[in-house]
Amino acid sequence: MTDEKHISGLDKVEKGRYIVVSLGGGRGFVRKLTDLGIYSGAGLEVLNSATGGGPLRLSIKGGHFGLGRGVASRIYVRKAEEDCMEEKKYSLRDYKEGQKGKIIDVKGGGKFKKRILEMGFIRGVEIFVEKYAPLRDPIEIIIKSYHVSLRRNEAENIIMSEPRF
Repeated sequence: MTDEKHISGLDKVEKGRYIVVSLGGGRGFVRKLTDLGIYSGAGLEVLNSATGGGPLRLSIKGGHFGLGRGVASRIYVRKAEEDCMEEKKYSLRDYKEGQKGKIIDVKGGGKFKKRILEMGFIRGVEIFVEKYAPLRDPIEIIIKSYHVSLRRNEAENIIMSEPRF
């Protein structure tokens, strides 16, 4: 990948840092990748050469795991610019119990985005994570003095400031 703006399948890239541009596949496939932290705009690092044999080793948000080449071929990335990877973006899903922060952006579209905006999830509003359910899904949060429960995959679409206590 010589051009930093060039888009390629994750199975065809060298070691380095990349930004996910898009995901190919059905809703179930995309949901599984999102649960791993792989979604459009997410940063990741390829730890071994993708052109070699075997599964890819990836680092996402400090976690390391392997990914098969068939799955990797449906993840499209571009080379990350150095300053882009340094800026950390958090989703509401990354927050722990007792943390709070402000909404920076709401991603997604259609009925989800309309519903979430109508509930008051707009830029600049502060959110407090009250608690997680026993299996960590859903998340109970406080926004504008009322309690709301969101699924983790919904919380992934809410981009937040750095969490604080």
